Amino acid sequence: MISNKQQGKRKLHFLEEEDEETNFVPSKKQRAYEAENSSIALLLEEVARDDDDHDDFVSIINRPSAKLWMPLHELAEDVPHNIISVCEETNYHGRRIILKINIASTKKITEVYLPQRFSSIISPIKVVKFNANCINLAIVVKHVTATWTDIKIVEI
Repeated sequence: MISNKQQGKRKLHFLEEEDEETNFVPSKKQRAYEAENSSIALLLEEVARDDDDHDDFVSIINRPSAKLWMPLHELAEDVPHNIISVCEETNYHGRRIILKINIASTKKITEVYLPQRFSSIISPIKVVKFNANCINLAIVVKHVTATWTDIKIVEI
């Protein structure tokens, strides 16, 4: 056995007259590519066909996808939306508080980022406590101006 640190010397063996009729069997990799009906050959053909079809790529990119979050100004006004959970996230904009809510009109689950003014006064300990007790709570929004939304948390 040769360790990885040592280089082994390979000897070159010449075939004698008796050994000339020996049939060498190709490796498994060579046999897989040579076989016409092998599963790998079928997969390679399918990939080649998919590469030729550029319409799929364009349709995937152009297909509308649902957002994972919703701005506060898009929520219906004076309607209680059930709060499922609360979490916090920090990115290059700073620390943000995120509410996972169930939208009352569509019954879809989405996330809502609370405004920055709430992130500065809500500590991580309060987030954990609130998350444990948010079973019967809902958020109600009132749009004061186009850029200002008033938020109330109410019991259901």
